[in-house]
Amino acid sequence: MTRGFPMATTMRDEAWPVRERIVAFARDASFELSPRDGAALAAAAALAPGSRVSITWLPRDADDDRVAAARALHDRGLVPVPHIAARMIEDEAHLAGLIGRLCGEAGVSQLLVIGGDAKQPRGPFAASTDLLSSPALAHPMVRRIAVGGYPEGHPWAGEALLDAKIAAIGALGVTAEVITQLCFDSGPILAWARVFRARHPEVPVRLGIAGPASIRTLLRYARICGVGNSAKALVARGASIARLLAEAAPDPLLRDLAETPDIDALAPVGVHLFPFGGFERTARWIGAVAEGHFRFRGSDSGFQVDPAG
Repeated sequence: MTRGFPMATTMRDEAWPVRERIVAFARDASFELSPRDGAALAAAAALAPGSRVSITWLPRDADDDRVAAARALHDRGLVPVPHIAARMIEDEAHLAGLIGRLCGEAGVSQLLVIGGDAKQPRGPFAASTDLLSSPALAHPMVRRIAVGGYPEGHPWAGEALLDAKIAAIGALGVTAEVITQLCFDSGPILAWARVFRARHPEVPVRLGIAGPASIRTLLRYARICGVGNSAKALVARGASIARLLAEAAPDPLLRDLAETPDIDALAPVGVHLFPFGGFERTARWIGAVAEGHFRFRGSDSGFQVDPAG
């Protein structure tokens, strides 16, 4: 993927601001992969230098897996953003050792602090809030720490708790960022972003969206992530078997964001891609968008991508 101005099109002049915003979202997109996904790590080599790639932490992943994946991404000119899962940390020594290895061996300067998928904590940290009070996170190489936001709400993580997390990150002398939970509908995303931006005018936000995948796959992950309400947008045109097997891409959502009159007032804002249909497919799709290889559909919904240009 090269970085340049969107290629010329035959669209009317008034469409250019929307095109430019869509291209800008695509060029600045961040990604996510599993540390043991060799195919995803190989496909990441095609990303533009400087692209941010977060590294998930599942219960079966080992510290060596995370460090190796972060090092591979860093060596390819990318920015690794490892997840630090509170309930997976055994104690302060484990946390300090892991962060030390990530920074020292893999050049990590950004982290995403989460609660984690373990039902029971392995050590003293039951939630990301507990982790943010640890001095281990004040490593001199760590410049940015992201936490999760929830446009569709969360039973245990309200906005007051998010504010407390941002304050805790600030107390560490580190830049805070929010990466939101997966959402399929621009309505909840924009409503949440406006409320958040009023409280935090300068905290960067990345809006979590799904890369291209079959609707059946996306609905399955929507259930896992607990975002069923916005997932209804996926089947709004009918839930036939053929429709469920069809591929859905986030072009309607990206276009909605780009056409939002106050989108510039929500800056700094970007998108974070969850590649449920495969990392390579997602990277190829967003790469084509970043190159301007798309055309608007006749309707008001989304756009058509031409990966070949």
